[in-house]
Amino acid sequence: MSTGVNPIEAMNEAEQAEELAIRTISAAPALEDITDELKEAVSSYVASGVESFEIKTFENVSQLAQNSVNLAQDVQGADLEIAATDHEASDEFRDGLDLLDIPVNF
Repeated sequence: MSTGVNPIEAMNEAEQAEELAIRTISAAPALEDITDELKEAVSSYVASGVESFEIKTFENVSQLAQNSVNLAQDVQGADLEIAATDHEASDEFRDGLDLLDIPVNF
């Protein structure tokens, strides 16, 4: 079993989450255009349903975008902590090797 994190792969995941947020936000105007055209094409009885759909969908799109931004920030923060911990551990490892006076090629 292996444990650990590859910081480069983790940053790629964060970038993908950021991309999801951008794509989600950029889809909103197209959705608005579609629902506006649909409201014009349907009767007044159906238009209120389209309006309700539009409002609920925009709430969901907004929440998805916010969650994507939060995910990206969380992954980036964790990745930075992991890199700092790895760096600190490597320093301690080298200090220990110096005390043992064992030659190791890095």
